[in-house]
Amino acid sequence: MIVGTVGRADTLRRLLDSLAGQSEPEFEVIVVDQNDAIDISPITDAYRGDLDIRRVEAPRGLSRARNIGLQHARGIVVGFPDDDCWYGPHVVARVRRAFSDDRTAVLTGRTVASDGLDSVSPHRLESGPVDRSNVFVSGNSNTLFCRRRVFETVGGFDEALGVGAATPYQSGEETDFLLRCLAHRIRVDYDRDLVVHHCHIRNASSAQTRRARVYSQGYGRLLRVHGFGLTYLGAGVGRSLGRGILCFVTGDLDGARSRVHWAQGALVGYLSGRRSVPDHSSSEGQLTSGRSPAGQTR
Repeated sequence: MIVGTVGRADTLRRLLDSLAGQSEPEFEVIVVDQNDAIDISPITDAYRGDLDIRRVEAPRGLSRARNIGLQHARGIVVGFPDDDCWYGPHVVARVRRAFSDDRTAVLTGRTVASDGLDSVSPHRLESGPVDRSNVFVSGNSNTLFCRRRVFETVGGFDEALGVGAATPYQSGEETDFLLRCLAHRIRVDYDRDLVVHHCHIRNASSAQTRRARVYSQGYGRLLRVHGFGLTYLGAGVGRSLGRGILCFVTGDLDGARSRVHWAQGALVGYLSGRRSVPDHSSSEGQLTSGRSPAGQTR
């Protein structure tokens, strides 16, 4: 388990508590510490009797944290829980069963809040193979597990994408990775019953409204790099604006602003001058180039 963390203590403890309570205990935890304001070493030290846990330090950037964590990972299968998610007691056991099938290379599941509802965005209603038509509703990085050797084929996470990246593209790194897997004809499976918990992400606050445009630029950039076309972009922007109008007429002004900002950001990300995401990967964090055929030809 590779956990990038910055600015969180209580939720990190909650995650580590949930990992310490797994019914399948044979795994390691690599905490990639990107803090400069808080000291989490007492937290990780407190779990050394319950977990095979290591703390490594890294500069900011979620994709960078994951790439550096991968360099330290010893396991055959790797997962990427966020520092504010938590596992039910049988998640690791379920993942182990799935990867006992040699054909399983990459696995995703659902991110669900404590009330049982999808916490980030609606997920697919059926389990099955992931392809370009359903990749955006087939889980997110909290539920991503894959064989470590897959990264030797497709490269690490693109450090120009994701929270903390030195670009405007503050999302999309896990979907970019999945799309590169698909471009290399690597099997990706979605298991709806593989559940990781995360609190609901709401768009009602002004802070979330300001973040919407920044995060959606990553989505727009992802569509451009992987060749989804203006029709796909237009459908997403149209849905967002339609929901914004509905929020406006019902008096939810923050919700309306958030959706308008999301649509604007997606357009900006898609229409950015370069056709491929600039490579900001550091030499210490970069596993391989990570460039898929889709990224090279668009």
